[in-house]
Amino acid sequence: MQLAGISMPRRRFAHYAADIARASLPAVVVRHAYRAFVFASLEARRLDIPVTADLLFVSAHFAHMGLSSSYANSTQRYEVDGADAAKEFLENEGVRHRLSVAVWEAISLHTTPGVTERMNGLTRLLAYGVRADLFGDGIERLSQPLRMEILGEFPRGGDFASEYLEAVGRAIMHRPETTFGAVSADVLERYSSTFYRANFCGRVLGSRWEAE
Repeated sequence: MQLAGISMPRRRFAHYAADIARASLPAVVVRHAYRAFVFASLEARRLDIPVTADLLFVSAHFAHMGLSSSYANSTQRYEVDGADAAKEFLENEGVRHRLSVAVWEAISLHTTPGVTERMNGLTRLLAYGVRADLFGDGIERLSQPLRMEILGEFPRGGDFASEYLEAVGRAIMHRPETTFGAVSADVLERYSSTFYRANFCGRVLGSRWEAE
């Protein structure tokens, strides 16, 4: 199968990863994973970044695995749960340790802005694919027919933003301590009267996709 000129991976473990994602995650998150893979692949082609499609595909489908009910009692960040699951999955499938570690890094860091852009191809591309789908980053570089082709195969649906945020919220409700992140924002909030903290929910709800 090809979508937007991107071939879907054919290796058995990639198909198995998609099956696991469909069995474990809400449909809204699974469709997001497919779109993130396509956007990341298009970016790889645009920038001529070499990447193994199967590993990028698995990374996209396991990036949110930590949101599944299997991790209802986890005390780790959901990104780390997903990274751990992907690494174990790949090594059980016979993928070399070096490659499974690269996938672990990509998933664990994919929500860390300002870092992924400086990392290796897989980490950089996964983070971009997720941002493109959640925020609409870079979609102006894609033609309207190309965007519609992608959404026709893996639709966002009428209320993707709210459904996606609800899926994340439900999964991390029991582990609020894992949300502690960029400490510099806390410092500026305390000492700068003009500091405005960017909000993830606001970016998803107000993404460029919502204006499509």
